[in-house]
Amino acid sequence: MEKYTETQRRILEVGKKEFLAKGFRDASLRGIVKDAGFTQGAFYGYYSDKAALFDALVSEAADSLTDQFKAAQEAHYDLIPEDKAAESRDLSKDYLNHFINYIYDNFDAFKLVICCSEGTRYAGYIHDLVEIEVVQTENYHARLRQLGKLKGTVSHELHHMITSAYFTAVFETVAHDMTREQAIDYVNELATFFNCGWDGLLRLE
Repeated sequence: MEKYTETQRRILEVGKKEFLAKGFRDASLRGIVKDAGFTQGAFYGYYSDKAALFDALVSEAADSLTDQFKAAQEAHYDLIPEDKAAESRDLSKDYLNHFINYIYDNFDAFKLVICCSEGTRYAGYIHDLVEIEVVQTENYHARLRQLGKLKGTVSHELHHMITSAYFTAVFETVAHDMTREQAIDYVNELATFFNCGWDGLLRLE
């Protein structure tokens, strides 16, 4: 069974084009319906409003990345009992490369989320990922500190600012329409730069 009807595919296609051109807030539902060649009644047979259409275009990819990100955070805890916490930077880099490829496999969805989502529940997407990262990493650091494997400290405020800068920089790949190859090179250089700073602050043993 096909996932979408021909009518639904046409609405999604035109909706994506409208959102990419104008952003969610300025996109016109009337214009989307008109360009799709259907009545508003046909539209409402599939989506309750403009926000529901935007969700249909981005939610699967964006929510899946969030779930994968949470799972990656948990994977770091597996390093502790194996006395491999020093490998956490390499693990983070491996996941980063996985994530950037996933983003590029779903580029249009993430372009909508990063550049066109003001007014939707995805407007704070990067901030939400930052919050997850900070909470999980601080808990991870606390565990390492209890075991005597982490000597340095960093304030919550600085941790949040550094993480926010890092995540914003990663998603610049999408904002600036880098090619996949450019993006992979860029984020790996970025990770090296930020990891050197973290190593200097935290002094993992």
